[in-house]
Amino acid sequence: MLDEIIRIGDFKKLQEKAPFLIYLPEELEVHNSTYREPGRKWATLRFECTIGNEKLRVKEFFLDWFYPGFPKSLMDSFVSSYSILASTDTTDAVIFYGKNYKGKEASSSFSLGTQIEIEGETSLNVRKLSESLVAPYISARFKNYPFYKRSFLANNGNPQWFEEERIGRLSWTPPFRKFCEGNLCLDSVGIFRRDNRTIHAIFVLSEDYNRRAVWIDIGNPDASTEHTTYEFRNGGNFFDLFEEGETKFGFRRNNGPAIIQFEQESSTVTISFSSLYQLSEVRRLGKLFREAETNTDYFSTS
Repeated sequence: MLDEIIRIGDFKKLQEKAPFLIYLPEELEVHNSTYREPGRKWATLRFECTIGNEKLRVKEFFLDWFYPGFPKSLMDSFVSSYSILASTDTTDAVIFYGKNYKGKEASSSFSLGTQIEIEGETSLNVRKLSESLVAPYISARFKNYPFYKRSFLANNGNPQWFEEERIGRLSWTPPFRKFCEGNLCLDSVGIFRRDNRTIHAIFVLSEDYNRRAVWIDIGNPDASTEHTTYEFRNGGNFFDLFEEGETKFGFRRNNGPAIIQFEQESSTVTISFSSLYQLSEVRRLGKLFREAETNTDYFSTS
């Protein structure tokens, strides 16, 4: 199936079907707007803005192949280290700035479930545009919009590399039982089984409008299945705090994102936190989820 790319004139109408909130600049004109319908790849909105003589390119989508909140586009490559990053905190996101994988000045943020990537020639104008975006069409549809419904890969999307395959091979369903910690609730469960044995499972928790999200990723070794666990390492230029030992812990000051990883019986458990979590919250919730993970009333795989 070929991807269908359509020109966009009515963003409000597009918002009725897009699986993510659309962000637009408050005062700048938008040019060359296109929307890629989900097909071989996931749904994506692209448009351009001009500041002075500089053209900036914007890409928006729902990132479903990696833990939310991490600025994957600001890596030297998808398997290398992050560029040197600066960041700005907003009400609903942490915006990261640096060089993207093409060597351009760029930003990356996860805002109410939408991954926003901006590319330009100067860091000043990238920052101006990044901090001017708003979501003008917020609707109740997005308040409790679970991963298993909005994800391209969870709905038989075509995985193209191993990180996508880790998500796409799981069978995704609503949670078996309700689990909430404050406003953070379990919304989706992905399970991969072989020979009646659970090899890989991911539990996705989110707040209203996906402002913050947590993934609990549980992998068991299996000789016939690759990448059942996430290879967690200190990738350089990202985590300000990194601890190794029986438990690995990485945190980006001041408001995340963060990853905790540990061995539990025959499983490797990786807990990821999106941006907007402070260090004390990550430590507390990490302990709570580690205890809850041993209780199948909450995180059951059957």
